[in-house]
Amino acid sequence: MAKKRIRVLVVEDTEAMAYLIEKAFQARSASVDWDLCFAKNGEEALDCLFRRGNHVNEPLPHFVLLDWNLPQVNGEEVLRMLKSNDELRSLPVLVFSSSHEHQDINAAYNAHANGYISKPSNMDALYGVIESIENFWVHTAHLPSKINKSGVADGLTS
Repeated sequence: MAKKRIRVLVVEDTEAMAYLIEKAFQARSASVDWDLCFAKNGEEALDCLFRRGNHVNEPLPHFVLLDWNLPQVNGEEVLRMLKSNDELRSLPVLVFSSSHEHQDINAAYNAHANGYISKPSNMDALYGVIESIENFWVHTAHLPSKINKSGVADGLTS
């Protein structure tokens, strides 16, 4: 059976955490071909999602891993803009934040996040988080089809 190719937009402003996230996804590459796209701030994330600037020809992700506390445009604003767009509304968004504050968690769900994950404190726990994401979002749930610029649905490669 061929591996599924899953494109993930990882929005993370801390270079060290972005590196660790990349390593954790790479460790899960036996059954999934992870295509990671990184954005360092909210503005770059919006450029990726709305295919502006340098990202005009890039495909949409299958889901987004979104840091909440971002420079320029914060995670809440990115989420609100994404969920208010007809083309992007169904895109699953997992907030991935160091905040454990109930107000942040509630704000994320009120803005229609599909999940809120607290950043783990060690690498083993991060591996576990990525494994859980894979198990649910790749092997259990059905991700929405993406519509390409030609108006054609792009299915997952499996």
